[in-house]
Amino acid sequence: MAYYFFPATRFAASQITDLFDFVWPTAAALWNLRWQVSGFLKEAPDSTAKQLNDRFVFGSGIYGTNLKKSCINTSWESQKHNLATVTLTNAFSIYEHWADELLASLGEGQNQGKLFQRDAGSSGQPGLVETVQRLCAPESPILKPAYYPVFSSSPKYSWKQIHNLIACYRYFKELRNAQMHNGGIVDNRAEAAYLNFAVAAKKEDLGMRGELMHDPAVAGAKVHLHIRGVVGFCDILLRMMVTVDAELSRSHKAEVILEKAFKGANLRSTLSPKPISKRMQVLGCCKRAKLPKPAVTQVIEKFLVDRRLVSR
Repeated sequence: MAYYFFPATRFAASQITDLFDFVWPTAAALWNLRWQVSGFLKEAPDSTAKQLNDRFVFGSGIYGTNLKKSCINTSWESQKHNLATVTLTNAFSIYEHWADELLASLGEGQNQGKLFQRDAGSSGQPGLVETVQRLCAPESPILKPAYYPVFSSSPKYSWKQIHNLIACYRYFKELRNAQMHNGGIVDNRAEAAYLNFAVAAKKEDLGMRGELMHDPAVAGAKVHLHIRGVVGFCDILLRMMVTVDAELSRSHKAEVILEKAFKGANLRSTLSPKPISKRMQVLGCCKRAKLPKPAVTQVIEKFLVDRRLVSR
């Protein structure tokens, strides 16, 4: 079971997983529909649009389909590109909402998520790394020993690669912007983002097992997205979220999140004087709060008692 410290990360990670679970079955279903329609038309080439819909769509509640156009006149590459575009747009929506919500939970105000969408600019504007560092000063004497070692041991924790992940983010974000706002034509910003990313795009640079499928972005050319590449990028987003979640789990400001988690668990415990029983009670409190086993139980015990969340 994957654990995340911030509720915003827990929710966003489930959304990314749901997106994975939607994309591949959808692609497979579309592929199967294409060859079924093609095979049907080979046997009955004079079939009308209504006959095709009656054969393949009837009962679905879907209307207005043009199966001949979709499955015969439109290439599979084009459809994969379109599915990749939809997936990419949804992925950015999940990440950007997560960034806004997480920063708001730490008292940063509303709509501050752009801080997690960039590296520091040449003008000195802060980016993701600088924002994390600021929010972690000071660190929590409770959270750092108890939970930072736990969350930073996640297989997806990628602080060493974070600048490369941000460069990857900017590349795909500019492709998405060109797709949505420039008629699907690569502009100068997208090309610049590609050139910045290209020097750190190998799997070793990104901490991935396989290479991230992507094409060069050349100004004036059409945006070309691969569904495999976009799904791979969704893993990049998840790595960024897991990493930021882990880093901020040591922030003193994050203690308010810890307290809310325990309060939301409706704890009604009186701690046992016996050390082993008391430790098990504290671990039970963590489980009810949807938190993993802490690296140091004693500091969580002290936190629970000091905040009057349990009694002795």
